Amino acid sequence: MKVLVTGTAGLVGSRLLPQLAKRFEVTGLDIRPQDCELRTVQADLTQYAEVKAAASGMDAIVHMAALLCKPDQDRSIDLNVKVTANVLQAAVDNGVKRVVYCSTVWASGHGDTEPYLPIDEDVPCAPICMYGVTKLLGEGMTEWYRRMRGLETVIIRFCGFHAVDGYRDDGTIDWENANIPGLFLRYLNRGQKLMNPVDLGTAFGLAAEKPGISGQKFVVGVSTPYTARDAAGLRSSPATVVERYYPGVPALLEELGIAIPSVPAFYSHEKAHTMLGFRSQHDLGDLARLYRAWRDSQ
Repeated sequence: MKVLVTGTAGLVGSRLLPQLAKRFEVTGLDIRPQDCELRTVQADLTQYAEVKAAASGMDAIVHMAALLCKPDQDRSIDLNVKVTANVLQAAVDNGVKRVVYCSTVWASGHGDTEPYLPIDEDVPCAPICMYGVTKLLGEGMTEWYRRMRGLETVIIRFCGFHAVDGYRDDGTIDWENANIPGLFLRYLNRGQKLMNPVDLGTAFGLAAEKPGISGQKFVVGVSTPYTARDAAGLRSSPATVVERYYPGVPALLEELGIAIPSVPAFYSHEKAHTMLGFRSQHDLGDLARLYRAWRDSQ
């Protein structure tokens, strides 16, 4: 299966491309030159002819390229909205079967405007920044191309990816050189961003190839067990909630000098688990177990 991945000179795309290369025959695309052992092309996504040429012969496109929040709204619209239209049209014109569109949890409001917790794929959207607005517009275009042009589409409403020292590219943890507080806090703060490169490849790989999920939207981040009944406790006494799901972990965190923060907003990953088949390789309990095993072996 041939897959074109856009934005592969970026911080996330550059980590995603080699992970997807384990599953597919990949080509990375970016406007910037790329020093990469994998096949890459240099192209300007604002130029339709260049996008169409790059998409030729592909079975799927994973569209990661985007501009984060900037004061220049015209540039955000060009790079997040018009470029997405170019990618979708190029897919149709080349007979590409599926496009995976990387959206963002900022499209719904990032915990500031959503009317309920946990935030899921069906929440009413009221984005608070231009980045969220443009990505929500991209979701709408992606859905239109599915309904009106017959393109298979999958939307990933992404919590994001931020590398934390410790995770190797194969998903194992180098505890000797790890940012241990950073690893644990990824499961405890509101962002729920992925940090394991293997999780990137699994989530977007499944979105590119799994049958029967066209037209679906998935919130994707590190797996957490929290439900609506945990919302008040996560704000006022988060250690109590963590203890309920992960006995002994609050004591371990206290031992490590890691304070469990209040969590004012969090996401539901249930649909990603049940329909997409994605669950992050580790959860908070797994991380604690792996850390204890490493510590005890020293």
